[in-house]
Amino acid sequence: MTLSKSRGGAGLALLLLCAANFLDAMDVSTIGVALPAIQSELGIQATSLQWAVSAYVLGYGGFLLLGGRVADLFGHRRVFLWSLGVFAAASIAGGFVDSAPTLIAARLIKGIAAAFTAPAALALLLSVFGEGDSRAKALGVFSSTGAAGFVLGMVLGGAATILSWRATLVMGAPIAILALIVAPFVLPPDQPRAGHKAHFDWAGALTITPGLLLFVFGITNAAAAGWQAFPTWGALVAAVVLIVLFLIVESRHPDPMVPLAVFKRAKLSHANTIAALFQGAYVGFQFVATLYYQDVVGWSAFATGFSFAFGGVCVMILAPRFATIGQNRGTTGLMTSGVALQAISYIFWVLSVGHINPIVLVGISQLLLGVGYAMTYPSVQVAALSDVEEDKSGLASGLLFASFQIGGGIVLAATSAIFGAGPQFGWDSYIASTAFVAILAAVITLLAAVGPRTSVSKAQAYQAAE
Repeated sequence: MTLSKSRGGAGLALLLLCAANFLDAMDVSTIGVALPAIQSELGIQATSLQWAVSAYVLGYGGFLLLGGRVADLFGHRRVFLWSLGVFAAASIAGGFVDSAPTLIAARLIKGIAAAFTAPAALALLLSVFGEGDSRAKALGVFSSTGAAGFVLGMVLGGAATILSWRATLVMGAPIAILALIVAPFVLPPDQPRAGHKAHFDWAGALTITPGLLLFVFGITNAAAAGWQAFPTWGALVAAVVLIVLFLIVESRHPDPMVPLAVFKRAKLSHANTIAALFQGAYVGFQFVATLYYQDVVGWSAFATGFSFAFGGVCVMILAPRFATIGQNRGTTGLMTSGVALQAISYIFWVLSVGHINPIVLVGISQLLLGVGYAMTYPSVQVAALSDVEEDKSGLASGLLFASFQIGGGIVLAATSAIFGAGPQFGWDSYIASTAFVAILAAVITLLAAVGPRTSVSKAQAYQAAE
């Protein structure tokens, strides 16, 4: 028996799902500030060190589509519980790693587990909150915890590193274990699938999963080894071949892993495009700003991580409110305004860095960035999920989360390439790479503005359909 149908039970279910979402997002960035300590104790070469971060993103981005579809076919609660258990076990194992391979393996397994947890959690939220306003508020809270987890990951990682770098890997385990204990009592049971029994699309899984893995690996490796390196372009070529094969398979399979018709849904496709680009711009800016605050200003790892806390607080407070606005009034205008604020923040940083006090620079840029992120992130999620059926909610969630991960990797690779090449052209690396991010954000604003518009009555119709 579950409590999810009662008001208090629904609130507890939301708290549990948000905790899992926060852990998934937090682990993307929490280990970054601990890298010097890890390198010192384990003796990892600099070329291998970045994979302590990238292995998680590799598993997360590479398995998201598979995770979303598996959740739809085999049950959202069942997949959520199993994957959260694997996440907890890998977190505990991370505290005992003694070499680069074991560290990377632990991070990779955690990323794969998150790829199954995240879409299942979002699908469960849609199941628990079936009405318009309550779902909008819940989705806003869920979005804010994910965004805050990513933004605050460096802050928490910096604080944990004061104790031990191993704490950055283990600290999510107690929350995951507690969630596992509570989940069976508050999450709705999986409902039997109506209609014919779907057959799992093994051909699709065996082409898209390694295809995405190789794609994420290629763009991640480009940031470290360059685009000319064989592992980079070889992985990208293989990824393209596998993705093309996947599209051929899906067009002919009776129960495809990803029905290609889903890409004809204008709101979903537009939301995924904006998600990939705006998240990529933010990740690129975070990369440059982190280097600037540590290498130029001279701040510690903890102080650098803490400089992003203000933006995270803005997201936590404002995202639920913007989600409700997006659900009731449409998302295109809100999405456009949010990305525009982020573009203004990047432009302000480029024009002001080196000319004003760094604390003032952080305060103003993070205020603009935090409010803009709080407007954009939940708007993208509301738009992406507004016209999908419940039995496809895991797939749609997987597509959305994959857009975030892959977009972040692509733009980060481009930003780091500009950062590294800047001195060859007589450019300041920090200015040039952030200017690229600012120009990209301006383009994203235009793309957001031409998205599908939904009237209030149509938005309510979507709510009723859900």
